[in-house]
Amino acid sequence: MKKEYSILIYEKEKLLNSILDYQITNHNNFKVSVTDNNSEMFEILNKKKFDTCIINLNLINEDQKKFYDIFEINNNHSNIVGYYEHNFENSFFAKDKIFLLKKPFRLISLLNHLDNIRTNDKLDNTNKYLMDHMIFSPSKKIISNIETGITEHLTEKENNLLIYFFNKKNIELLKRDLLTNIWGVSNEINTHTLETHIYRLKQKLLKLDSNLSFSLVNKNGLYCMRYKD
Repeated sequence: MKKEYSILIYEKEKLLNSILDYQITNHNNFKVSVTDNNSEMFEILNKKKFDTCIINLNLINEDQKKFYDIFEINNNHSNIVGYYEHNFENSFFAKDKIFLLKKPFRLISLLNHLDNIRTNDKLDNTNKYLMDHMIFSPSKKIISNIETGITEHLTEKENNLLIYFFNKKNIELLKRDLLTNIWGVSNEINTHTLETHIYRLKQKLLKLDSNLSFSLVNKNGLYCMRYKD
């Protein structure tokens, strides 16, 4: 039986709640639960595990530690989408553990991200061979050289980037494609985040094998995982 992809939405603004519920439920047959009550949200998280939690971060500012503790115990393998309107001090979640959106955000950015992580989750059950001796395990967020026994651990964003590149081998990708699908932002934002993460990912790959038969290249603003002839 095909597993339903479950999503919890926590938002007190009734109109936004209705829009998110309707659009996400009908977009790709997601199973959506909605709450506008703080206590109920914690009660739901205590009882059930969700694939993704979409949370208005401004609503949990004072209860951030409580949310973090409950989430880590019961939903630590879930994805978090957090959006905010007012400044939000993120004291607990690492930036690569949470997908941030600033209100007002484009609904398509959220829907694309949900599609992307669901696709990644489906692929996470199988190891991928980057090369004959290089195995990428998305579910464990590691890359291993089976000849030397050396393993490198990946951050959430590095893991998502490598999945995305692996699925689009030899395809040239625009910077905005990567920013939209991995971070949910456009290339209009002045950021070196993408370049930094790709650089760190390349360094980890080179630590495993200094003579890689493939490379992550950036040429004329286009990014690509290219296998050498």
